[in-house]
Amino acid sequence: MDFWFTAFVFAVAILVAVGGSLLLVGYVGTLPASFAFGWQRWVPTLALPVIGPLWFSATHWQDFSRPGKQLIAGVVLIVAAVALLYGFGPHFVDRLAAGVK
Repeated sequence: MDFWFTAFVFAVAILVAVGGSLLLVGYVGTLPASFAFGWQRWVPTLALPVIGPLWFSATHWQDFSRPGKQLIAGVVLIVAAVALLYGFGPHFVDRLAAGVK
């Protein structure tokens, strides 16, 4: 293993950890509040784990802009981690496989 592989794994792990934390915090911030707006609001928020809270935050942006921003940032970080993993992952696999032979 070299330094770049370790940095790659560290970057992916940090992006997933921070993105997942932001998603969780945003979800916890919107789910209990959606119960106060009736069943037509909380059912989609509960049933659709990422899209539902984003939709609820967007429809009530004035009151729930902070959880909405947390959800958006979490989604962006998770997408960045997946893009990094699938974009550069094969490169590191090829380098490690060449080192084994």
